[in-house]
Amino acid sequence: MAIKAAVTASGIAAADIDTISAHGTATPYNDEMETIAFDDLGMGKVPINSLKGYFGHTLGGAGMVESIISAHAQKGQQLIKTLGYSEHGVSRDVNIINQTKSYPLNTCLKTASGFGGCNAALILQQQ
Repeated sequence: MAIKAAVTASGIAAADIDTISAHGTATPYNDEMETIAFDDLGMGKVPINSLKGYFGHTLGGAGMVESIISAHAQKGQQLIKTLGYSEHGVSRDVNIINQTKSYPLNTCLKTASGFGGCNAALILQQQ
């Protein structure tokens, strides 16, 4: 619901999203739920990463820290690889970024998941 609301509020279509910075805790339940949400909204082919492999889970600060890094990556037109990713552990297909590379990025979806089902999604767009 958070992703759908963010996409709707931004006035774009899900197909306009160039990359996703997932909450991506590498836990079976969270990763499965995020993957299902992305796939159900037609985002299974969108390049996706998780940044927690670089600095761990900063709890309440995770969404902000990862949003800032995602904005910098977007400004630099870079897909950042998912550090530590080696095995696909979810039931749906997703396009995990396994190598940092240049890529045209105009629109990024950032997701965050909190305790008790408090989820958030943010759309970052280049101007």
